[in-house]
Amino acid sequence: MTFRYSKAAAIGLLGCAAAFNAQAGEGNHHAALFVGITDSKIGMDETAGIEYEFRTPLWDRKIGIGLVAERIMGDMDASIFVAGVVIHPWKDLKINVSAGQEQKKGNSYDVTRAGVGYDFHYNNISYGPVYNYDDIEGSVAHVVGLAVGVGF
Repeated sequence: MTFRYSKAAAIGLLGCAAAFNAQAGEGNHHAALFVGITDSKIGMDETAGIEYEFRTPLWDRKIGIGLVAERIMGDMDASIFVAGVVIHPWKDLKINVSAGQEQKKGNSYDVTRAGVGYDFHYNNISYGPVYNYDDIEGSVAHVVGLAVGVGF
């Protein structure tokens, strides 16, 4: 996924937000686009992705199930797919723990991810910083960026 496609997807997501006419954080679903960087021993590369979370009724809707797909461009040239648990312990703070796969040059590697983020809200749009710590079979990567999304 290139940033050109990310911009088109962002416009589409914002259009969906208006169509749903829902406040961010209300409802059980949240979808977001992510743009940032991945820093690893290979270098620092641009990263773009999509995130989805379903808020379960557990602990007064403070526990969700999340899916993430990211594309890392540049020297790393990899895709990451993870699924996991998202906990919202206080206000709009979110903590995630997930596992999945990294696809790189025809090979698959196990990924364990732990992360934190905070959502700010403007009308029906959420936005905020995200940090993820990835362990890719013993190799560490730090993923930092901004997520923009909508709750529905």
